[in-house]
Amino acid sequence: MTGPGAKPTVTLDVGPLFEDHWTGIPVFTRRLAQALRRHGGVDVAFSFKLTRIAPDLVDAAIHAGTGTYLREAFERGAVDTHRPIDPDDHLLFPSVKESFGVSAHEASTVHDMSTLFMPENHEPSNIAFHMQNLTRELETDEVVFCASEATRQALHLAYPSVTAKTRVLHQYVDWPASFADLDRNLPPLRIGRYAAVVGTLEPRKNLALLLRALSTPELARSELKLVVIGRKGWLIDEFLASVTPSVRDRIVFTGFVSEFIKYRLLRHTDFLIFPSLYEGFGIPALEAMSLGKPVLAALSSSFPEVIGEGGIYFDPLSVNEFAGAFADMSNERKLAELAPKALEQARAFGWEKMAAPIIEWALG
Repeated sequence: MTGPGAKPTVTLDVGPLFEDHWTGIPVFTRRLAQALRRHGGVDVAFSFKLTRIAPDLVDAAIHAGTGTYLREAFERGAVDTHRPIDPDDHLLFPSVKESFGVSAHEASTVHDMSTLFMPENHEPSNIAFHMQNLTRELETDEVVFCASEATRQALHLAYPSVTAKTRVLHQYVDWPASFADLDRNLPPLRIGRYAAVVGTLEPRKNLALLLRALSTPELARSELKLVVIGRKGWLIDEFLASVTPSVRDRIVFTGFVSEFIKYRLLRHTDFLIFPSLYEGFGIPALEAMSLGKPVLAALSSSFPEVIGEGGIYFDPLSVNEFAGAFADMSNERKLAELAPKALEQARAFGWEKMAAPIIEWALG
């Protein structure tokens, strides 16, 4: 319970931080935890499965960049206490909510609505995870945070009754300060000029468009390779089976990489390609722009909101339009023109912006 003058407590469910490899939601959770603690306007506590987790365990996981040891500590009972969550706490889930009615102040986060609007691009298990309790989740939330305005509008379309309690929760980028020094002291990458593509390899990422575009005159003339950064996803075997030897020579598949390797690959790319049919936010775009790299993006979902004037857009269903945009972006003058705009756009998304809607909710 909080006394007179005491700060409200926001208890953040850190379940996503139990993953071994942090991408997507785990990174979002880590950044949210750090933004709230940095703000200082609320007391921040941590929990998993309604069991409190000691802050030092969470700090250790953040320092290590993996949830392996955090998960092991939880499994052997090395947690703070088995005290239940205080019903006066503001209980915040950074993704899907798995408990209902624990607190009078509950909130969850909707990152995108693709499992509802584009189910053909998801595995059944993923659809079930995100959709099976969504109605109950939204009904029991005091506030529903959305990863972007685009996601918010999609949620309103599907669930008009939640319109009054939705708020946008934008993410930010925070590369460790050591990355720049590490990169500077390592030998140059031996890839040549390339454009980067970031994301798990799955249908909604629309990489098939890139494969088809490689046979167009615009890309055939280009010396740029495509470096695809991401772990294997759904239907990847079928995807790779469609790649001819000549196309394979133009594409480098990295598989899962560490945050530093991702930083290095983005730091030295000419630009980022983001052809996805749908993204709830598209953090790789913001990551690339934070390093002064423009984005060649599909004109869809949240991209205009996030990228602004820091890139060039194309119809994600048009190979010819993509090829033309690729040729335009590959021009060194265009890259020089867009680079400062990309940096300026990235600066509009900071930790303060991420913390603000949570603080506003907690302070009532």
